[in-house]
Amino acid sequence: MPDLEPPPETAFDQYAEIKHPDIFPKALELLKHFLTDKSIPWVPNGTKDDVDLSTYQPDPPLPAPVCRGIGTFPKELTAEQILPVIHQLACRKYWDERYKHGFPSLRYSRKLVRFYAVQKGVGEGWFAIVAPRDFTGYSGHVKEVGEDGITRYYYLQTSAEFDDVPEVNGIVRGQTSLAGWVLEEGVEGVKCTYIVKFDPKGSIPGYLLEAVVKETPLCIARVRSFIEKKGLVPYVNMHDEFPGELRQEFLKNTAGEEAKFHDAEFQFVFSWFGAPGSFNIHFDDQWGSGVKIAAEEGTEGEDFELTKERGKVTVLVKDAAKDKKLRISVARA
Repeated sequence: MPDLEPPPETAFDQYAEIKHPDIFPKALELLKHFLTDKSIPWVPNGTKDDVDLSTYQPDPPLPAPVCRGIGTFPKELTAEQILPVIHQLACRKYWDERYKHGFPSLRYSRKLVRFYAVQKGVGEGWFAIVAPRDFTGYSGHVKEVGEDGITRYYYLQTSAEFDDVPEVNGIVRGQTSLAGWVLEEGVEGVKCTYIVKFDPKGSIPGYLLEAVVKETPLCIARVRSFIEKKGLVPYVNMHDEFPGELRQEFLKNTAGEEAKFHDAEFQFVFSWFGAPGSFNIHFDDQWGSGVKIAAEEGTEGEDFELTKERGKVTVLVKDAAKDKKLRISVARA
């Protein structure tokens, strides 16, 4: 069958029912276990690009060892500023070398979606060494204060099966128990831990699987490099309350999907059902006043007011906008 396609925008007009209510919470508990259990015998795998690498292979062994990376982002950054570069798919193609394409297919809440993603294979046609892999499941954010008093921002993905997400010919359906990021703000910077437990399924030569396990946590360094070279991308704080019910939030690469990293330009699109109140759309303050804001659904002045300051746009939603579909885009001018 042909590749799976993104759903129509109307798929996000209401929050969907969660078919597997236990899967995401269990993945979060697994992430916390790997993060805090001091008895796990992690095997050091060296340091590269300022990321400490390690693996853990339990007994009986898994198809691929659990891999972990630990690194730091500059103290000038916050977790909320880093998160959109991690979870926005338009950014991911530039920091994840194996990522091919993907999209959210359902929304369950402000912080939880169903995702579909395809990883590149190795070689093509008769020369294919490894078939592409695809993954589907739940992707979401959690912010918690731990028993140690530390505030942690969790972003994780975990696989699940859905009748309406069939397997695709020529692509192997992989299984990810956990692909989890943990951000902790501190005086020395933002500590980042990235832990992945997955089963690639199908056939992969051992030397390639070993390379994947070792290289995967280096995504920390690539996200850091993305921010250093491109600056911050526009975003709404993931863990702030905002008026209304979110429909979609995504980055669009206005230079084209195939644009090289140097040429990439990102437009932030935020769409929701209105309710009176206010929220902020943030962007890199290095843009200064060079920001372009467009009301794509709803009427500025009637449904909402926009106030632009350095590094943010405040959206004040009026009573007239209650339950209306609203959509705003923000880009560098």
